[in-house]
Amino acid sequence: MDNDERIADERIARYQQRRESMLTIIFTSLGGLGVALVLTIITWGLFLYVVLIVGGIAALAILNYLLWGRSMMQATAGEREEEQVRASMEQPPWELSEPEQPRHL
Repeated sequence: MDNDERIADERIARYQQRRESMLTIIFTSLGGLGVALVLTIITWGLFLYVVLIVGGIAALAILNYLLWGRSMMQATAGEREEEQVRASMEQPPWELSEPEQPRHL
């Protein structure tokens, strides 16, 4: 019976954790929508244009990363690795981490 109770307790704990996560997402979304509604009313709709402009800039940034950034990171991966090895070789012994420091008797 102990094993069955433990399994049931784990299931209940997982369910509660999922519920807590969903409540956090729902309350945050409702709060954000409330703030957006108040700002839209205060600015007579100008806030919506600002949100659209910021969203467009974010979309362009994501597109730029997908087209150029990721491929450039992959193309220079070898050079970065070589630079890290060279920098670690040039590092003085007193700046090495504890396991890498030379041992003297």
